Amino acid sequence: MALKPTERWHAPDDYWYDGHHQWIADGEDTATLRVGVTDYTQDTAGEILYVSLPEPGASVKEGEPFGSIESGKWVGQLYAPCDGTVVAINTALQAEPQLLNQDPYQKGWLIELHPATPKSFSKWLTPPSYRALLATLDDGYHD
Repeated sequence: MALKPTERWHAPDDYWYDGHHQWIADGEDTATLRVGVTDYTQDTAGEILYVSLPEPGASVKEGEPFGSIESGKWVGQLYAPCDGTVVAINTALQAEPQLLNQDPYQKGWLIELHPATPKSFSKWLTPPSYRALLATLDDGYHD
């Protein structure tokens, strides 16, 4: 029996989410945000083979692509959650892009950015709201 989507894809409580199936969390310091892809993204993409990220210092615009991830069957854009400046990238992903599959919420983070305006999580999905979104996805689950 297949698992329900909300059981199949992990969505931790200490993250916020967007409609692109990316997560947003506090960065290493209080002025930054850390961005990554969700368990749903890594699962549906398959084995991640390549990650393209901007250089630190690059400006990003909310809703616009800042990079991409590639698997054997898929190329997906990564979208900026807000306007800001990239202050760090996860350089480990260059040598080991599969970290996105193995640990998307910790070792598989993508970028850290300094938002152009004070950070506010109000425009992103709460963990329960994101889990509700996952529950609407029909990925072969049937009663």
